Amino acid sequence: MPASLQAFIAILLAGTALRSLSLLDKSHADRLANLVFSVSLPATILVSLDSVAFAPAAWKLPMAACLVTIPMVACAWQLARLLRLPRRTRGGFLLATGCINSVYFAYPVVLATSGEDGLARAILFDLGQTTLTLTVLYAIALAHGTRTAGPRSALLRFLSSPPLWALLVILALKLLDWRLPPLLRQGLTPLHLTTTPLASLVLGLSISFSALRRTAGLAVAGVLVRMGGGLALGCAAVFTLNLTGVERAVVLLVAAMPSAVTAVIFAAETGLDEDLVASVVALSICVGVAALPLLPRLMPWLTG
Repeated sequence: MPASLQAFIAILLAGTALRSLSLLDKSHADRLANLVFSVSLPATILVSLDSVAFAPAAWKLPMAACLVTIPMVACAWQLARLLRLPRRTRGGFLLATGCINSVYFAYPVVLATSGEDGLARAILFDLGQTTLTLTVLYAIALAHGTRTAGPRSALLRFLSSPPLWALLVILALKLLDWRLPPLLRQGLTPLHLTTTPLASLVLGLSISFSALRRTAGLAVAGVLVRMGGGLALGCAAVFTLNLTGVERAVVLLVAAMPSAVTAVIFAAETGLDEDLVASVVALSICVGVAALPLLPRLMPWLTG
């Protein structure tokens, strides 16, 4: 297992232990989530996307993210309607199934299986996924959350979102073929490096064993939709875009990844069902870790 993934899981377990021992509680998770959302996540977006280079065919990988995530959210929406989920629970279900754990899970796994070449393609895929997360998925979270008074308030919160502005800035720089000034990048890097440990700690502090038992059935459904549905949609995306080799492997791997810790951050920030979101994220990570030993045998199929 990649060292970065081991560290992520260790911090997650430490957070869970701190909450179970009543040394820290959900209020600490909410404060940390606000710090990640407002400070370290924008820094991560700026620093991580600054190094992405656009090649003539690079559009296929962000497009693959769209072909996975948009149908995923549509299917999850229909399932939530069939299950008659309450509003904030429905929003949490959509968020947990739509967010893909790229930075904290997919990147180290892709790096370990496909090297730097694969990681570069995973970052391009994540460019499309990040754009959808900070626009479509965050808008869904605001629309279903309890911390917005109405459409106008939701729109103002959406437009004032620090991660959204970070994304707009870095995309504008890419269109102009500019890079972040070295001093700014150097200053943002320490903040960027805090995102993974803080986000994994937030997830650990958000996990409640009593809530996990209460949400177990819906959480299992969320994991099946996120990972099983993601793999199916990844297969459709690589067929539609005629992807082969490393690009095919990366899309299939990332599409089937666990739910992102970002979903927990957004759920806390907007007032969704945090217990459900944390349960889906934690359970999907457990499934992802359990599946890691199978990857060497699956690589020939993944690369086509």
